[in-house]
Amino acid sequence: MKVFLGFSFRDEDREIVGLVDQLIASHLVELKTGERLGGDQLTPAVQRRIEDSDALVGVLTRRDKRQDGKWTTHQWVLDEIGWARAKNRKVIALVEQGVDIGGMFLSHEHISLDKGNPIQGLMALSDTIGLWRRELGRTVKVQILPVAIAQRVGDGGNGVRCRHRLWLRGASSSWLDLTPVPEAGGTFVFVNGVQDEHLIQLQVQQDSKMWQSVATSQWIQVTMKSGGVGL
Repeated sequence: MKVFLGFSFRDEDREIVGLVDQLIASHLVELKTGERLGGDQLTPAVQRRIEDSDALVGVLTRRDKRQDGKWTTHQWVLDEIGWARAKNRKVIALVEQGVDIGGMFLSHEHISLDKGNPIQGLMALSDTIGLWRRELGRTVKVQILPVAIAQRVGDGGNGVRCRHRLWLRGASSSWLDLTPVPEAGGTFVFVNGVQDEHLIQLQVQQDSKMWQSVATSQWIQVTMKSGGVGL
């Protein structure tokens, strides 16, 4: 899973941003950040990083105090959140106490953050990232066999199409296209979004011909035999 972290680059926010960074990294996800912006406009480079991510965590810390006692926050982080939403990425905002976000976020889209005692907010963020990981699943590398079909797929072109679908308790997903990767050991595809109980089914089409696997468990089988040296 890839997570984009949007935050303020000010010295007073460095400590809390560092804690959030460490927490996200502890979930063994790939962390991306944006370049420092001079104003409130997204750069194409940052937009591409967000689009290449599965989710975004925005740290909305205090910026300027208003006459009503509430605080504004950093416009570029709000813009990053808005871009992630527009691209249908998962989003959660860590909102420092006192920051006015109006009706910008639903209850499940933001977490209150006390910079003086951040443990509760960080624990809630950890729960959210754990939920994201379960929902997004894993990426499973699958080798295509037999070799003759794998070579057709690996050569590319010639009207060859490779697809997959996932099965769970008798129900299947829609067929989704895959990009075959020819490697030294054979031709492989990378199937995303796989949960622990999913069965994987592949299909290869070329013109009027079609080859299709059965729905296959992702777990290996080990056959035991008697004999050998005892422990």
